[in-house]
Amino acid sequence: MSVITANTPLSLAEAMKREGYDGDAAVIAELQQENDFLDEVTFLPATHGLYNKQLQAKRLGKGAFSKANAPVPTISSSADMIPEPVKLYEGDSPVDERVLKGVRDAFAVRDSEDAMNLEGLMQDWIYQLIYANEGDTPDAFKSLARRRASIGGNNCWDLGGSGGTTTSMYIFEFGRSGFFLAYPPGTKPGLLNEDRGRHSIPAPTGNGNYWAWVRHYEIWAALVERNTRAMMRIANIEASGSSNNFLDTTIGQGVDVFITAKNWLPKAGRNAVAFCNRTIKGQIDNAAYAKDNVKMTVREVQNYGPITFVAGIPIRLMEPLLNTETEVT
Repeated sequence: MSVITANTPLSLAEAMKREGYDGDAAVIAELQQENDFLDEVTFLPATHGLYNKQLQAKRLGKGAFSKANAPVPTISSSADMIPEPVKLYEGDSPVDERVLKGVRDAFAVRDSEDAMNLEGLMQDWIYQLIYANEGDTPDAFKSLARRRASIGGNNCWDLGGSGGTTTSMYIFEFGRSGFFLAYPPGTKPGLLNEDRGRHSIPAPTGNGNYWAWVRHYEIWAALVERNTRAMMRIANIEASGSSNNFLDTTIGQGVDVFITAKNWLPKAGRNAVAFCNRTIKGQIDNAAYAKDNVKMTVREVQNYGPITFVAGIPIRLMEPLLNTETEVT
């Protein structure tokens, strides 16, 4: 993952470099990451404004055999009400108007700064989605890794890797009855990108204010597990080496564990999506193109291109997943 440095104002020297700005894709180039997760995840309105409440079955009712003139058995069930707070991730992208006056093409310079800040914000938000620790940062949400912090429960599976050179894969069934992101009514799902114009704002150094053009970004989201088995983690995957990696079959791991986890999903993997980093995705793609494993296939998806499927589930990229995770026990 690329290094992200926050709270550094745009300098005149940096602005001068950007006069030849030729579009977002070109200027971001090597630092650009894929945000497949946002392409796939479901956003739904939160039930109670800044938090979401979901009813989760705890005990199901049942009937009983009966006979004429005997009492009719009473059926009852019970459920838990699970609250999930909506968390706000936001930032302003200010550009000092004096910097813009110092260059020929002010609009291009500002666009380049906003493009880079937007890409950095999106990369970090996905990273926080996976790894944020709400104990250290109370305003953060409880991340995916924190929700699946120990092996077991038929929703966190072990591939046996250790030593700080491991990564994880996540499998989701998105939707109202599975896993989704909730946003407050009155806001927009996903990323809000708003040009707020010219403002007098506090100077980053010294006392007083300065005039700047400001663009505001924000994402509102609560991580909602309507069904705790709608999100699976396959942990302790060795990022390199010949054992304990995703393709290792010597001790029944890899794809076999994936298929076992798939069948514990609420709908047994129908409409499920899996996410991994570039290291693991490269290994899976190589195995699929070798065509010697019937459990892996490559299919053309309209307007996207070829995607590898494992046991019928598409494998998408989640760039910020580390190859240096702590072993999950």
